[in-house]
Amino acid sequence: MSDLVPDVAACQFSVFAVRKDNPQPLILTDLTWQRLMEDVVTPFDAGELFFVDGAPIKATDVDRMKILLQGQNFAPVFRDIHVKMRVADIKIRELYAKNYHVYLEGVLREKCTDITSQVINVFRTSAKPKLSDRLPDRKQLWDAAFLLLVEGGKALSRAHAG
Repeated sequence: MSDLVPDVAACQFSVFAVRKDNPQPLILTDLTWQRLMEDVVTPFDAGELFFVDGAPIKATDVDRMKILLQGQNFAPVFRDIHVKMRVADIKIRELYAKNYHVYLEGVLREKCTDITSQVINVFRTSAKPKLSDRLPDRKQLWDAAFLLLVEGGKALSRAHAG
């Protein structure tokens, strides 16, 4: 692939969701594009049950949800949180354990890009109409949707820069 178009296999995504009846955030990290589309976006759009952080939810249960593109520095910072929870001084481990979701949400905000509206728009305008055709190779459909997402992001960047 060219330098301007990221390799879909190299991209990782996170999902941050909060249910209407529970303020505890639900978080998924390190999703591939295909898993994001199959396990979260498709059932969310269809109003079907899907799982975030092991919890079964439907779109109607969700108060807010973010789909995030993990940045290059997400993995080491995320890993650092877990290392500190295992090997740091007991007081630091307790602090990290007690405030885990606060730390993780901070990392998601700092090291990820919110692409929720772009993903939902690409899904609804390009992928969803083709799902009814029952393409034998959904990976091909998801790859095409990813390219649309990338192209839309580049157009948006050019519009903001100009």
